Amino acid sequence: MVKLIGAASLLLFLAAITELAHGRVWSDKSGRFQVEADMIAFSDSSVVLKRPSGELLGIAVGELSTSDQEYLRMKETAEKASKSASEMQIWTSKDGMKVRGRVLAYGRKDLIVQRKLGSVTFDGKRFGSIDPLHQKLLLKIVSHLEQQKLEDEKSLEAWARTIGGEPKKYRLEGVLLELETGDQIGVPFFLFASEELAILEPGWQRWVEEKASDEQREHESFLMRSQAMAYQQDRVQRQIEMVKLELLAAAAGIIGIWDVRLIPRPGLRGMPMRVMVPAANSEVARSVASARFPGYVVSGMRRANN
Repeated sequence: MVKLIGAASLLLFLAAITELAHGRVWSDKSGRFQVEADMIAFSDSSVVLKRPSGELLGIAVGELSTSDQEYLRMKETAEKASKSASEMQIWTSKDGMKVRGRVLAYGRKDLIVQRKLGSVTFDGKRFGSIDPLHQKLLLKIVSHLEQQKLEDEKSLEAWARTIGGEPKKYRLEGVLLELETGDQIGVPFFLFASEELAILEPGWQRWVEEKASDEQREHESFLMRSQAMAYQQDRVQRQIEMVKLELLAAAAGIIGIWDVRLIPRPGLRGMPMRVMVPAANSEVARSVASARFPGYVVSGMRRANN
């Protein structure tokens, strides 16, 4: 009896969390366009909204209704957006390494590696004086570019002896990541796991265009930061939904919970999603997910519980 009361209380608590996260109704100046969505982020010129389906919408602030523009000017709204933007995120490399940090902007820079007086330096800084997390990332970068495994300072020094005293320059393209220490490091796209690369990379080609102005590049970085925040928030929401579904599935006698990956149908805009579906088998889970999100197709699934 105690367990049943605990489960019921937890369900009510999780339902309350979901309700609190529910979006407001936004509209344009004419009032003909309306959408219920959460605000992910906003700048002086744009606001990024997320529909309950997970779809992201980018809208020019000047196109919003007067009441919506007033809402964005409220102190509480700015504080909410600032808090969301400052939260640390968890990113995963291709080999499973977890990094806590938040993405700031797109970037392109040269990384210069050189052996000086018996020590290996990165952009003039001795490898041994760099913080441990940054060291790991640098080892992964050089390992990828040189196609050989460098696991520690000893193997790095052995490799550096083969290049002599001449500096090696690598052009890196990716994102600027701020760590919990406050340090900012450039992380190339090739280090990220494919699922996360799909979130971070889409605006890159527009960012690198020769005619792109500083304002346009900052706008693309803003949209990328918004995508990143939405992606990380969805991770937390999936964890909440997982607990809810496990309780409901146990109560209903359903033995399977399926993690279903969805992508937009060709020609439709939207971001990839993952949803949790309680079902007796994978075919039922596929059918339920397809019916719930008609604009998407199932790209894969796995059983989420044992």
